[in-house]
Amino acid sequence: MSRRPIIIEGNQVALGPLVEEDLEQFWFWVNDKEVTQYLSDNLFLNVFTRTMEEKWLKKVLEGTDLTLTFAILIKPEYKLIGVISLDRIDWRDRNAMLGVFIGDKSLWGKGLGSEAIILLLDYAFNILGLLKVSLHVLEYNKRAIRAYKKVGFSESGRLKKHKYRGGRFWDVIIMEIFAEEFKERYRSRVATKCSDLFMKK
Repeated sequence: MSRRPIIIEGNQVALGPLVEEDLEQFWFWVNDKEVTQYLSDNLFLNVFTRTMEEKWLKKVLEGTDLTLTFAILIKPEYKLIGVISLDRIDWRDRNAMLGVFIGDKSLWGKGLGSEAIILLLDYAFNILGLLKVSLHVLEYNKRAIRAYKKVGFSESGRLKKHKYRGGRFWDVIIMEIFAEEFKERYRSRVATKCSDLFMKK
């Protein structure tokens, strides 16, 4: 059984809020270079104390209008396996940035991250009413690029030689997906669950 509310549920994973008990797991993940090597932010460069991670989690739990962060939970145990977020939400221009990682390395390559992204986009487009969601991905993260394209993202630009990793500079690829593209590809689980709210006129 889940020990937290479930916001939106898929076939293999569900999204829910983070809780204080997630601290220890995140502390280990953000210090695992095998995990953070694929992230376009600077987690890879840093070493995180438990206090530093506690401050991050406290900030997430307090919430902000500019970020929504969800725990990725694998069914049927609803075990925490990663985190996904909408960052830099621009309510006026109706767009946001997506961030995601699966911290449990034993579950990489099983499509769980892709399903979590689809659930988050359902929330972004059908609950929040956003027009577009973008993301940044390092050019060597081939597995993630394939997954993003499979979900429906397309490349819209590059930040040339933008990140220094492993003794060289790498491009950061900018990808995006629009609400109309998403809605053409996927049935909304949110609309099905909230049928009175989304009933046809």
